[in-house]
Amino acid sequence: MLKGLFARGRTIKPKMRLIRGTLSKSWGLRLVNRNNNRFITAGHIRLLLVLMGLSLVWIMFAKLIVPPVIESAYRGESWPFLNRMILGQAESPVSHYLQKWDKVTITVLLSGLGFSLIALVISSPAFIRNIVGEATPGSLGAIRMWTCTILLLTTYLEDLPSIALLPVEMSQHEGTMRFLYSLPIGFAALVTSETGLGVFQWLTMLVLFLGVIGWHTRVVIPLGALCHFLLLGTLVDYSFFWHQNLAPLYVMAVLSFTPCGDGWSVDRLSKVYQGRISPDADRASPIYGWSRYACWLMIALPYVEAGLSKLRDGGSFWWDAVNMKEKLFSDALNPREFNWAFSLSLTSAPDVLFTFLGIFTVVGELSFGIVLFSRTARRILPVVAIMMHIGILVLQRVLFLDLILIQLVFFDFNRIRKAIGQRLAIYRGRIQVLYDGFCPLCRRTVRLLACLDIFQRLEFLDFRLLDLNEYNRSQALNLKPDNLEKEMYVISRGQAYHGFYGYRVIALALPAFWLLAPWLFLPLVSSLGASVYGFTARNRMKLFRCDSHCPVEPLKEDGGVGAAAKTTVYQGFGYALAVSAITIIAFVVWFYHVEFYPLTSWDVYAYSDTSGRVTYVKVFARDEHGVSFPARLEDGIGALSYDARYSRVIQKCFGQPPDVDVCKKFLAASASVYNNRALPGGKLTHYEIQKWTWDFRNNPSDPDYGKLTDRFAFEINTGRALREKKLEDRSV
Repeated sequence: MLKGLFARGRTIKPKMRLIRGTLSKSWGLRLVNRNNNRFITAGHIRLLLVLMGLSLVWIMFAKLIVPPVIESAYRGESWPFLNRMILGQAESPVSHYLQKWDKVTITVLLSGLGFSLIALVISSPAFIRNIVGEATPGSLGAIRMWTCTILLLTTYLEDLPSIALLPVEMSQHEGTMRFLYSLPIGFAALVTSETGLGVFQWLTMLVLFLGVIGWHTRVVIPLGALCHFLLLGTLVDYSFFWHQNLAPLYVMAVLSFTPCGDGWSVDRLSKVYQGRISPDADRASPIYGWSRYACWLMIALPYVEAGLSKLRDGGSFWWDAVNMKEKLFSDALNPREFNWAFSLSLTSAPDVLFTFLGIFTVVGELSFGIVLFSRTARRILPVVAIMMHIGILVLQRVLFLDLILIQLVFFDFNRIRKAIGQRLAIYRGRIQVLYDGFCPLCRRTVRLLACLDIFQRLEFLDFRLLDLNEYNRSQALNLKPDNLEKEMYVISRGQAYHGFYGYRVIALALPAFWLLAPWLFLPLVSSLGASVYGFTARNRMKLFRCDSHCPVEPLKEDGGVGAAAKTTVYQGFGYALAVSAITIIAFVVWFYHVEFYPLTSWDVYAYSDTSGRVTYVKVFARDEHGVSFPARLEDGIGALSYDARYSRVIQKCFGQPPDVDVCKKFLAASASVYNNRALPGGKLTHYEIQKWTWDFRNNPSDPDYGKLTDRFAFEINTGRALREKKLEDRSV
């Protein structure tokens, strides 16, 4: 009987293996395999049970405890702070507040369930290995450098001090900026001070530059994110909520919580120079893979949200030709910093062209999320995004410089770097550096140069471990031990260079010294450099003594033994939770149309207008000689010169009296800046804002692009304004 049972067991095992194989092939279900490639683990099951318990607790709390509290507060019988939260008893019944709470309950419950589902999926070993992958410290460091460079460039292009010249009534206290104004920290005084804003802009650039070079990254990166958040918020507060530079700001916020200083940084060079523990630059680790993936997420989510917004707000036919024409023609006719109007040459183009542009935009934005799951997509879709933004610049005159540049973070340049190094080794050969292994300064210098050798041009040889006679025969040289003890020798293409002249050869081989290298060949610099090197070489044993940071093996970095290179289970799961939370927050913000700086639903051009008409403005000016000409408000307040940031305030010219007063103050401030720079006789005396309407559907070939429908004239010297609403064209 036992024999039959065992026999039956032997037949059951092959059947179970067959069933598991069938499920794996047919349904893609793979629970466990021998390589620990699990989709569902015991830890995931425990987490799922905990989350189910929390969901049950939330439902009980939301349905059994909160409603009686709301009813009590509605009657004024609860705690005072709760009673003050409900002030509309005369206008709304208690059921209104209970319904609002029900919406909150459902939102929190669905968000929690979505967060749990995402966390369970992305924390599985299979997802981590196949999708997230591993990355090197250099990959994450390159993302830090490039992101800081983008923000440094865009910060440099701004004219933040000119914000102080604008009327304070233009400040909208957008989003979180309102809290800064309410705090007793003097932020309102800073915004009205040209000197203060100028110092703050330079301080922001300094911090971002330190982020580029990676100096004290644990402090500098969060500080850089904070500084740029304040700078961008100030500009948004005085214009409108535009979306440039938001994606790099989000990436900076993520980098603040990552070990982004472990690669391509002064911090790393300092550790290596001192012989302290640091991760191997070329050894991949999951912690850097997760950090890189979180940065990719902050770039991909805005594109997906923008595409979804177009379908939600503009309808399933957002790409309708009339709607696309309205957007292109509106941006081409309204004043901007760029003067071309290429879109207007497409007025007679077939509708299919505009429909194609619309479909290409929506599909490109929605499909961009695939970069989070596919290596092939990361090679193709960033290029598509760059093409799309170049098309937007040409057709709509809107420059998303940050989004064009940030696409480079999706490309792996390690292969290109190694390929360049191999080609250089073939055509120019390796450069051998002979140094003294007993010299503490020499050993530290060698470790530093090894980190800077990105193309692997240098080969370091301790001459004390070298068979010098054999080396001289193989290289056709005549090096002497006494000379090698006195100074370093560099061998390049069969030639030996000693001391300072060897450093010149190294400087030409390392990109970090390319800007310095030409200066090293000047006669005076060469003489001075040779003298300084000679003094240092003669006294190197006195100036630098060996200590605990002088390891026996100078050339081998502590490959991956540093704490930052190790990824524990808790760290990996923490990254998964963080990515899940970011995703859920982004989609909640999108779903509820949240526009609360720096949070946005990314509803960029999401509206749909199929009326076939476009309304735009023209700006004219008159100088002291009575000559009228099209005016460029970009030549006034520099902080509003990009992307027509003044568009909201000039629309106030056609609004109610309080709005008109704000518009007049802005025009006066803009004219004051312009007149301070103008030549004698070229100062402005009048501004005129004209509103035009063009029915491009019925009159596509109208040479005037519509008719004048409203005008606002402003006399700069007296401050008088005149508004005339007439249909005939009386443009100046």
